[in-house]
Amino acid sequence: MIGLKKVILTFFVCLIGVGGMENVWAGDKTVRDFHEFELWHKLLQYGLSPSGEWAMWRIQAGETTDTLFVRNIVSGKEYKYKETSAPEFSKDSRWIVFSEPTGEDVAAGIAYQVKLVCLADGEEQIFRGIESFTFTSDSKCLILKGKNAGDAVELNLYDLEKKRIKNIANIQEYTVDPTGKYLAYTLKAEKGLSNSLEVLELNDYRLLFLENDKNGYEKLKWTDHGLLFMKVLSDSTGQKQGREIHVVRNIGNRQQVCCFAAEAWADFPANMKISEYYTPQWSADGKKLFFGIAPERYQGESRAEVTADVDIWHWKDQEIQSRQKNRYYLNRSRTYLCVWWPEEKRWRQLADSSLFDIAGISADGAFVLAVDDRPYRPHYRELHRDIYVIQTETGKRTRLLENTILSASFSREGKYVYYFKNKNWWAYDLAKEEYINLTAQVTTGLSDIYYDGPIDIAPSFGVAGWLKEDKAFWFYDEYDIWSVEPATLKLKRLTRGREDKITFRKFQRGVLTPDRNLLLRATGDDGASGIYRFDPKGHHRPLLYGAFSTLRLEQSADKKMNLLGWADNITAPELFVCDENLNRLQQLTHTNLRPSGFIFRKSELIRYKNSQGKELKGALFYPVNYREGQSYPMIVHIYERLSQHLNDFVFPSASDLYNTMNYVLQGYFVFQPDITYEVNRPGESAVDCVTAAVRQVLKREDIDPARLGLIGHSWGAYQTAYIITQTPLFAAAVAGAPLTDMISMYNSIYWESGRSNQEMFETGQARFRLPWWQISRQYICNSPVFQAENIQTPLLMIFGTEDQAVDWSQGLEMYITMRRLGKPCILLTYEGEGHTIGGQMNTLDQTGRVMDYFDYYLKKTVAADWILEGRTYLKKKGEE
Repeated sequence: MIGLKKVILTFFVCLIGVGGMENVWAGDKTVRDFHEFELWHKLLQYGLSPSGEWAMWRIQAGETTDTLFVRNIVSGKEYKYKETSAPEFSKDSRWIVFSEPTGEDVAAGIAYQVKLVCLADGEEQIFRGIESFTFTSDSKCLILKGKNAGDAVELNLYDLEKKRIKNIANIQEYTVDPTGKYLAYTLKAEKGLSNSLEVLELNDYRLLFLENDKNGYEKLKWTDHGLLFMKVLSDSTGQKQGREIHVVRNIGNRQQVCCFAAEAWADFPANMKISEYYTPQWSADGKKLFFGIAPERYQGESRAEVTADVDIWHWKDQEIQSRQKNRYYLNRSRTYLCVWWPEEKRWRQLADSSLFDIAGISADGAFVLAVDDRPYRPHYRELHRDIYVIQTETGKRTRLLENTILSASFSREGKYVYYFKNKNWWAYDLAKEEYINLTAQVTTGLSDIYYDGPIDIAPSFGVAGWLKEDKAFWFYDEYDIWSVEPATLKLKRLTRGREDKITFRKFQRGVLTPDRNLLLRATGDDGASGIYRFDPKGHHRPLLYGAFSTLRLEQSADKKMNLLGWADNITAPELFVCDENLNRLQQLTHTNLRPSGFIFRKSELIRYKNSQGKELKGALFYPVNYREGQSYPMIVHIYERLSQHLNDFVFPSASDLYNTMNYVLQGYFVFQPDITYEVNRPGESAVDCVTAAVRQVLKREDIDPARLGLIGHSWGAYQTAYIITQTPLFAAAVAGAPLTDMISMYNSIYWESGRSNQEMFETGQARFRLPWWQISRQYICNSPVFQAENIQTPLLMIFGTEDQAVDWSQGLEMYITMRRLGKPCILLTYEGEGHTIGGQMNTLDQTGRVMDYFDYYLKKTVAADWILEGRTYLKKKGEE
């Protein structure tokens, strides 16, 4: 990494006193020293041992070093380690393991080693040549995976108590049983010998199970229902491959082995095989095993006829060629789902060529959700499909939804299929085969009122989940959490957020448990946020709430000890030890290094209305060392909705062009207004909202209306380029990878996925509901390139020449048009870069150039040569 003090950029900045930040120029400087960016250390990650005794966190200083801290919360005993990664506590909280550099240079990179530390006494054990590592669940063994040697790996098993290690070479796959007592692995034999599958007892390395076969094994998976694997089959030529499914139960006791082999079943379909692409999975009770079958293929299959390397793009293609190429391996590996009852010695094929895909399997394995979109292809807008429920016992199919764009899911226990339709949550009772409107009694509205996309059906506000045994379904309205019992339709509002305009949501991921261990995330209309403790009686208590950001919460196994990350927009994230009620007991980190001369001011929420009277919000960030009575320039950063970042801390970075703190440190106000849209008017909507927001913020006397800048990336860049065609409000604009011609963009391909941009335009962010030839006026009126004649604002555009999302030809169209019009326009192109500029020197370069640009137009500093005159290709090559 390159230290920030050594970064080669475009000009030099220094600090002058405490009154503010000024740019110091001496001609066309090429060095910019971002020393003000080193005013904070960065909290990278943190964790808590399961017992709650030990905390660990990593702190980054500048961009060159980071340190792992491991501290005993009670005694204060602490360990420090430089440049670590992937730290992990053992389940018994006695050990920590991590990766660190060896200090040796190895060929193309840095050599790493693994360090194991005994937390009681700090004793260290070093392991070299390790690629990955993990503790077993019983904390008795550390499994160390060696670096690849061809397609096999070396496994090292380190006994934590006996301090001994066992090495096993030529391993292809391995898996540990849920108790952590046994290890199963496959060995790749040398040519001419058999491959083998072995099971080892980790306590004494005793071999419990051994099987050999010349063709090998794969798909090892060990669950509570036994060891599962596939045996590879082939004919005498080695060309035809198949699979057998094997299950081994009660290893180390009364061992049981059962096998599913295609040839053992008279009803197994001809010319089909067990698929190698589908990993078998158990139902929750371990009685049903789901697997896939697929058409037989032969190794070395080739086209019947060798012809020119030509792709045929046909107008009847269900998917265009680029999409077919993108999904080639997915389509080739598509399988038909089957179910096997090992104990009952029977099986059933559930899906065939009449269904396109499997959407889900119920927890008990009694039902499967399948979808088929083929009757509605080709798709130009949202994907339409039929959704079926398949009963695994009988194979009976029931079409649940026809010609729908909706999605459906199984409830927690699998008693219901639920989905959002006609502004309500519905459930399909699988036992009674009945549809239930779960939320007909709710009057507050469950459709997202903030949705402003082109699809006619607004999404819901979301769900919290299902309770145990599917007794109740929890869902959200705009503010609150609700509960409904499907059996009785008993409805209850669980929170009271609407009255105070506080939005409540489930805080933790995972299973929903309606007890006092459940935490709720609360977000106020004023930007405040925090955590509440759920009370089954409804008396939910705020544990932490205010004008700040709550980061990830780490809890001990008993929930009584917590690690909490906390920040606001002027305070970098700090780590606190908290009790079960989140009372802050101890501050573990001190990341703030800035001297007293740096004075920051809290961000402010700005409220405004667009021309339709819709109430919107924006986040305003003050410049460093702000002084009352002084007038400042302001940069407006746009995308869609950004006001939710009001209380977020943003670490400054010389590699981040759109970094809020970068500009705050340079003496700019930064404003992030929300934008809402009307269908078929994306650019016009942006103009409406952004100009309304800026007019509102300019009512203050500390922002200079003649020194406003506008910046955005991708969709934000499109809006930036369009807004300056409609208003002279801004003195300079910067657009990173903007869409400029909505017609040519509509007719292009989103190469990252291979899809045509028609889908994105008619169903997504572009918000044009119809093709361009039906509403050509709207496409033209909302295209920056067709409105370029009106531009009065200098424009800087940035593109990577390998952008797979917005082709850089979009930038060329705008550049060539503005050049012909004689309007100030600069296009920066970075060779080989994608949608975001990622190369280290390139990111530093673009950040410096954009600061150059804004400082020239908004602060009237001396212009760098490239702004006034550009740079010839000869000069780039050093020949001028």
